Amino acid sequence: MEKKELETNIPVAEEVAEPVAEISATQEPAFDDAMQKAKEEEAREAKIQADKALPPDPEAILEVRHLKKYFTLKKTLMGKPISTLKAVDDVSFIVKPGETLGIVGESGCGKTTMGRTILKLHQPTDGQIFFEGKDIAGYTPKEMRALRTKMQIVFQDPYSSLPPRSTVGGILAEPVKVHKIVPKAEIKDYVLQIMEQCGLRDYYYERYPHEFSGGQRQRICIARALTVDPKLVVCDEPVSALDVSIQAQIINLLKKIQEERKLTYLFISHDLSVVKYISDKIGVMYLGSMVEFGNKDDIFENPMHPYTNALFSAVPNPNPDEKVQRILLKGDIPSPANPPMGCKFHTRCPRAMEICKHITPEYKEYGNGHFVACHACEQES
Repeated sequence: MEKKELETNIPVAEEVAEPVAEISATQEPAFDDAMQKAKEEEAREAKIQADKALPPDPEAILEVRHLKKYFTLKKTLMGKPISTLKAVDDVSFIVKPGETLGIVGESGCGKTTMGRTILKLHQPTDGQIFFEGKDIAGYTPKEMRALRTKMQIVFQDPYSSLPPRSTVGGILAEPVKVHKIVPKAEIKDYVLQIMEQCGLRDYYYERYPHEFSGGQRQRICIARALTVDPKLVVCDEPVSALDVSIQAQIINLLKKIQEERKLTYLFISHDLSVVKYISDKIGVMYLGSMVEFGNKDDIFENPMHPYTNALFSAVPNPNPDEKVQRILLKGDIPSPANPPMGCKFHTRCPRAMEICKHITPEYKEYGNGHFVACHACEQES
């Protein structure tokens, strides 16, 4: 009996040893975060320097390369920054004349800051901004004044963006006088012509902003942008403060004006249905970075980044028979002042892997100008 028991115990010991060997073989490799961060910064800087030597795209009216906008939160006594808020962190894209680029993302992702930095309302921390082939990133306010007639903005809030003590005629005539668009004797006729194009009655000329509704005020803001005959207009959530029915009117007005004047739009919004209607290309931002970029049809038919999929799942479906599986993101968006290591989205991503916590994914093209920054997409391709 003792001999048989000894024989049966030998194979049992061998069976226990095999799974232990398998577990040790599948363990994740250790990551040196400090070394990886230094390596990524070195590679990023090398890429920035290499791209600086490239000429601007001859077909683009606006080309942004590695744009950064950091705000200093704390300084030492000597004025050296201790902590910074990375509002826009290494963003690149191209817009051709007559196109509309829609920028979407959660509140606080850096959409508005990026738009204002492109217009030099904020001085960029680093990067290049090519407008009509010229790098304007280092332009002084005096040099930018000549470009103000070519680059305009429509602000989000139609209430606070209009001076309350000026009439509509005074508001619209001021940029015409400053930039000498038309002779002094023709200013009123020119302004009335712009007002008619924007759906404003001629008797509004002597009225004040507080006498108008939100939709009418936004039409005044659009008219003010058009008075200097721009080529690029940054629309910073121009319909988010309006009722749905008024939103449709303003969007249709913007499309009509774009066709008549051959304008190029940078349309910033968090409403995906509006962006889908007006845009030709779409960029998805998260925590100051561009995580996906491509043509409208490619983005909506084949969203690749998990964050883009989560945004699209939140869009209400008008068909009650079609059930859409909602992707719920856990947790809050991290602070841009202290972004997480690796992929910035890994703290909320349902497809996060161990590599996502340590290594920043490469922003790369997956065909037809469709760019994505995601480790999961790399493994699937």
